[in-house]
Amino acid sequence: MKMSQLGTLLIASCALLGANQCLAKSAVSYNYAGLQYLSQNLDDADCSQDGLSLSGSMALDSDFFALGSYTDVSGNHNCGSETISLGGGYRTLFGADSSLYGALSYENTSVDYGHSDSGLIAAVGLRGFYQPNVEAKVELAHHTAFDGNTVLSAGIAYWFGKNVAATGDVSLGSDASGIAIGLRMNL
Repeated sequence: MKMSQLGTLLIASCALLGANQCLAKSAVSYNYAGLQYLSQNLDDADCSQDGLSLSGSMALDSDFFALGSYTDVSGNHNCGSETISLGGGYRTLFGADSSLYGALSYENTSVDYGHSDSGLIAAVGLRGFYQPNVEAKVELAHHTAFDGNTVLSAGIAYWFGKNVAATGDVSLGSDASGIAIGLRMNL
């Protein structure tokens, strides 16, 4: 009986506030900072490299967000690089606990040996909770730097509480693949 009264109250509140405001709240946060250990294999350069990656996102409003990352890796065969990317994106709800997003970023990669390059990253993805404390994501991104690289990645975040999660990511690309583990904190 109390559940039906609560449901009626929620529906009445949504009608008074407007359906868009009621539906605009998502369980997925776009206000976070993360640190990961990254291991990559670059096919064209016959290179295995690893290092740290710092990434973050900041919600600008209920639809738009800014994102950025900094990665510094080194490896065998005189390879290694430092990459900075900055961009923005748009998100929309996809079910009760998920969001669908698109993002456009600019990246600059300075390699330790050889020529550096810059380019755009266009990405689309889906993030959401499939358990109360387990968030998953899948993303398809195309990088235009260094003759292009299309990457399909998947990730999981296990939330220990409301603000701290352990993360794991796998990426498979046309020229590079990688695996990463780390921590993320909601801000």
